[in-house]
Amino acid sequence: MKKKTIVATTLSTLLPSTAILANAVKADEVETSTAVTAPITEVVTTEATTDMTSTAATTASNESATPLTSSTSVITTSTAETSVAPVATANETATATASPATPAVVTNASASDNNDTVTFLHTNDVHGHIVEDDHNGVIGDALLSGIVNDTRSKGITLVFDSGDSFQGLPISNSSKGEDMAAVMNAVGFDAMTVGNHEFDFGLDQLRRLSKQINFPIITSNVYVNGVRLFQPSTIVDKTPGIDGDEVVVIGVTTPETATKTHPRNLPGVSFTNPITEVKDVVDQVESNARAEGKDYETYIVLAHLGIDTTTPVDWRGSTLEEALSNYAPLKGKRVLVLDGHSHTLHTATYGDNVTYNQTGSYLNNVGRVVYNSDRVLSYGVITHDEAKKNYQVNPTVKAMIDDIQAKYKAESSKVVIDNSPVKLSGDRMDVRVRETNLGNAVADALLDYGQSAFTHKSNLAVTNGGGLRETIAKDKPITKGDIIAVLPFGNSVAQIQVTGQNIYDMFVKSLGSILQVDESGKNVFDENGQPLLEPSGGFLQVAGGRVYYDTTLPTEKRILSIDILDPETGVYKPLNITETYYLVTNDFLAAGGDGFTMLGGPREEGPSLDTVFADYLTRSDLTKYEVINPNSRTISISSADFAALNKKENAEDTTVNPVNPVDSTVASKVSEKTKPVVSKVVTTPNGKVFFVSISNETLKETEKVTETSNQTEELPTTGDKASHAGLLGLGMLLTIFGLSGKHKGKEKN
Repeated sequence: MKKKTIVATTLSTLLPSTAILANAVKADEVETSTAVTAPITEVVTTEATTDMTSTAATTASNESATPLTSSTSVITTSTAETSVAPVATANETATATASPATPAVVTNASASDNNDTVTFLHTNDVHGHIVEDDHNGVIGDALLSGIVNDTRSKGITLVFDSGDSFQGLPISNSSKGEDMAAVMNAVGFDAMTVGNHEFDFGLDQLRRLSKQINFPIITSNVYVNGVRLFQPSTIVDKTPGIDGDEVVVIGVTTPETATKTHPRNLPGVSFTNPITEVKDVVDQVESNARAEGKDYETYIVLAHLGIDTTTPVDWRGSTLEEALSNYAPLKGKRVLVLDGHSHTLHTATYGDNVTYNQTGSYLNNVGRVVYNSDRVLSYGVITHDEAKKNYQVNPTVKAMIDDIQAKYKAESSKVVIDNSPVKLSGDRMDVRVRETNLGNAVADALLDYGQSAFTHKSNLAVTNGGGLRETIAKDKPITKGDIIAVLPFGNSVAQIQVTGQNIYDMFVKSLGSILQVDESGKNVFDENGQPLLEPSGGFLQVAGGRVYYDTTLPTEKRILSIDILDPETGVYKPLNITETYYLVTNDFLAAGGDGFTMLGGPREEGPSLDTVFADYLTRSDLTKYEVINPNSRTISISSADFAALNKKENAEDTTVNPVNPVDSTVASKVSEKTKPVVSKVVTTPNGKVFFVSISNETLKETEKVTETSNQTEELPTTGDKASHAGLLGLGMLLTIFGLSGKHKGKEKN
């Protein structure tokens, strides 16, 4: 199957690297805002001459689920519609082509003069980012509302959300999502699906929120005691009385939710196979349509599945898309999968009828898909800069948000520390990949509390990287709101009794992610020359332990050595797998969250984690956390280097016993060998994230790694002490630039 596509670009006069980086949108927690100057990032499909081969579809599951009954609600909102203003035809002498995963920049492109154009606007993983923030590229809901109103004034427009909207920032968490629900009502959404974080305030609160919003919240594969939590689908009909233009909308939620929210939030809740359930809903809708003499041509799947490589293949949005492209009842129909969960900027097409779109996260972009009766005309995103340039905020929504913001500021402005001497990095690509100073500080707070608050002193403290959600800025006060932003889930402290074997299994799980690869399939390395792991919310930040590991080894052999603190003597001792230890952590992990099912022994409960962290900060010398990635507790090192430091004859000896003792001088020698660095995250147009690492001798703070409006990167010169790391980073950048536009067939996230 071949897809004929042509793309026009207004950046043909720029250097290739500048053109590509101008298209990049800041992912999750990239520290420096991306200056995107291009108008709209989208792919425009035409009947041009450039061939693009679609990905071969995979075989889908044939499991059957419980038949649907009364599964579909109908929205019949009548609006005065006008056709979308026509825009210029794509240039047949376009200067560039792009794969679906690498959207090209086009200017006001259209492939049709038809007046039956429909526009879908969509969001995902907003996580409470209702306030516009130019520094971090956040569009905000007042400007989103302006985009919606402007687009609706020009033609039929539907607005959807793919989950994880109510929870995320303190401003939304303070009302348990209720303020966010009111804002979404004001924006005018037509439907949303359930993300894993929609459960974070508890099942009862989610049900309350579903009654407060004035549009359907749908999901097909979430059950409570065997009964669907919400309706699996809805039908949106903007022109009642006119048949054939109805839109079937189906929701689906990641089964990872079972380990991505606290178990107490899921009483009686179960999750079924996403592909099976979506297919069953399609079957039921098509059966009902035949009985009513109707024919639905457009299906939208609001998915919260994502394309993370750490997500099981059967649960990924890309797998769902492939399966639907081969599903007979959908042949000849238009199918859009509007996805979320992995926080990825990604577009793709499968077969001749399925389009995939995901916008990244935090309302950095607004997804836009345009189609007519013939085909999808364009798909991609409206960037933050495009939104600022071409749309106006809705003053009514802005006033609503201003009131919410004022209320929250009054509650959270209490200063905990007058000034932070360091930046504590909560960047997603730090806390979910490797040791970071923020993770160390939170773990230290847990361990400190664990020495006096429980029956037994604590040997070890861990917290999951996925639970750290924000960065604490340098040279600014730390407020109550800042701390809640770092720890927004309301977790409490818990101490559990574990064995040495439990601890070993816990770290095998923590360090079990697959390795990051670049666009050419090669490993991405950290500043120590070790391959980096893919981000995982279950990566553990540690206090009271030293874990030496080699990512080049198979998962079960990566751990070279584990030392655990003896709280009575203050000495680190080799882990004994038969000994009893006391581990202090958050109650989410203590209950087996993030898949840490080896935990769960006898435990004692403590207060909220944010209050423990706030108290610790007031008593600590924060200058000891100056290095962002110290590599001093979870220590990435090659087996050979570890063996040499440990006076072993060869690297193989270090894996014979997974808990080899470490000489007392090894930790200091490792620190000498692996000098601390800071690193910069670079995001390519298809959402792939890479590290550019620079020696700490050259740059002390990540903020000094600047991104200009042309997206250039400051790197060490070949003569300075950081030349090796700098050249490695430059090589990665050149690889990104050279390959990011290359069509790969099956897209990688």
